[in-house]
Amino acid sequence: MMRSVFVYEGKYPKHPLPESWTYFNQKHKCKRGLFFMDDEEWFKYRKLLNPLMMRDTDWMVLPIQRMCEKAVQSLSEGVTKDNPSYEIQNIESTLYKWSIEVILCLMLGNSYNTTNMAKLNTLVNDFSRTVHTIFQYSSELMMIPPHLADCLQLSAWKKFERLVPETLALANKIIDISLDDIERGDGLLSKMQDCIASRDDIKRIFADLIIAAGDTTSFSMIWCFYLLGRHQILQDQIRSGIYENFKSPHPLVIGTVREALRMFPVAPFIGRILKKDAVIGEYSIPKHTLVLLSLYSAGRDETNFHSPEEFLPQRWIRNNDQSCSFSPFKSHASLPFAIGSRSCIGRKIAQNQMHTLLAMVLKKYRLSVLNEQEIFPELKMITVPNEKLRLSLKKL
Repeated sequence: MMRSVFVYEGKYPKHPLPESWTYFNQKHKCKRGLFFMDDEEWFKYRKLLNPLMMRDTDWMVLPIQRMCEKAVQSLSEGVTKDNPSYEIQNIESTLYKWSIEVILCLMLGNSYNTTNMAKLNTLVNDFSRTVHTIFQYSSELMMIPPHLADCLQLSAWKKFERLVPETLALANKIIDISLDDIERGDGLLSKMQDCIASRDDIKRIFADLIIAAGDTTSFSMIWCFYLLGRHQILQDQIRSGIYENFKSPHPLVIGTVREALRMFPVAPFIGRILKKDAVIGEYSIPKHTLVLLSLYSAGRDETNFHSPEEFLPQRWIRNNDQSCSFSPFKSHASLPFAIGSRSCIGRKIAQNQMHTLLAMVLKKYRLSVLNEQEIFPELKMITVPNEKLRLSLKKL
């Protein structure tokens, strides 16, 4: 039934947007990137970006590996010969920065070297901090119409309204430095300059790509670490089949990401505004109606997945000898990146970087969850843990 919603999305699909962001954009006459575009404008830029980000993606492998190696060093900085087991410090901020740096490295390609990393480091740190804070205030503002929050000058709105321009200014500064000071290279920025003439359009598209990458990929990774940290035998199974070059992800690594996104979809709801009258299941729905899909509910529904509360990455392996043991299995009941022409433009980047980081960590370390209580999801703008994940790494 979920797939049928996308049949009625039309040529120019429209999705619901956070009211706080749309109100801010209207109030300040702020033009934004692909996520906020509609109709012909959206179609124009999506058509240009699809070949670069959704089709030929082999060029992304090495830049992603570079940033994943850097992230592993940051996550394991306390592991030494005298201290082989170490509780990761600041895991959220480390993964947040990693997710943003992956986009920057893909943007700049080989030009994002040690020298230029240092040049951008302060800006990237400031950007990571402000974006992370913005999403916290966005969640608070979901409970009240933004125009009312503005009228009442609520603290959450005042901080949100101050931080959004700051974040966009930091993103633009990062991109300006990249365009002006870094040699034209082999990254996404160079490819975009070949097909998008306007520097301002490139800047706003990239700004939103970087903003979107922050929370979504980092918290997806946290859920992967949490689930694997509670399943030691599965870690051993994955570790035994990881290739040294990390180019071909282990099927159980792929399954881990799919299963984490089924159980804890980073976007708990996705929606479409129907372009025409629709018949979905037993329901007749008039055009222009907003249809919301609860990915969290669908992923936990026992009519869609066998033992839905259990972490079973094996269910996603094709031609698995045990596949009959995982019936029912309706893979399309889990659509973390949506489908159709307005599916997530960053899907392949996100999947590649999560597969790579998981493999690199598991190759060298054993993960263990240190939280005394089970962690549960909180459904805000994204799906977040109800308490901070405490995770240890033990050198193998």
